[in-house]
Amino acid sequence: MNYFRRLWLDRQLKRALARNKCRLDSGIRGLRNDLQLTLEYGVKLHQVKINARTLRIGAYTDIVSGTELQDVSHIGRYCSIARNVTLGQNRKSHPLNWLSTHSALAAQRHGHCGAPLTTEPTRQTVIGHDVWIGMDALILEGVTIGTGAVIGARSLVTRDVPPYAVVTGSPARVQRYRFEPAVIEGLLASQWWNLPPEHLARLPLEDPEKLLEALQGVVVPDRDPGSVTVCNKPFSVTHRHADPAEAAAQTTARSPARADRPGLVSLLTAATARK
Repeated sequence: MNYFRRLWLDRQLKRALARNKCRLDSGIRGLRNDLQLTLEYGVKLHQVKINARTLRIGAYTDIVSGTELQDVSHIGRYCSIARNVTLGQNRKSHPLNWLSTHSALAAQRHGHCGAPLTTEPTRQTVIGHDVWIGMDALILEGVTIGTGAVIGARSLVTRDVPPYAVVTGSPARVQRYRFEPAVIEGLLASQWWNLPPEHLARLPLEDPEKLLEALQGVVVPDRDPGSVTVCNKPFSVTHRHADPAEAAAQTTARSPARADRPGLVSLLTAATARK
């Protein structure tokens, strides 16, 4: 790509990211040619390598430098991903039943006669909300990490992880759960991750049971925090506003029914008043 064109495209991207308080340190150079990347409000991607094709990252998620995103299609909101993590490592990139496991030989063979590495489709990794993944963890493709789960540093995750489970080891195994089953069920039903940080800060975050009491009877709206979508072939940037009035002007508007719901501030105020 021409240097000046890349510079112009990077500026376009930076403007769109700034509107949504997002960070993408690698710029367009870190994006593969056929990528479609959607970042919700407040996402921070440091020096992250993105090899996914279609990926959506939820609001306020923070991914530290050195992490590689491969066959992963969705990362939820409020996730914390440490340094040198690999998400969606392809299990079939080194064929065990061929003459050699070397990926370059397999690619050459595919180019020569079209022989695929496997006839099985690649399965996408999915990360839920509020997931904490420790340094140097490796999560294979096709794995689903449940909301609230914790993945210990240097763990190898080969199978699905239940919500709010703490897993460690190689292969990773469940060591314990963060909360009692009733609390886990309540947290999942509350969908608290749809609340912005300024509203969550008014709730007793240090005591999930009291938080659930405060949210009792409150319908947390499935709000749109705004997003930036980047397509790299051809290059385009789409900025979706969070404000309902502005969102109505977007190509895909919010449903009218959602606009009729009570405001989030009034819902939380009512919940506090009941206490």
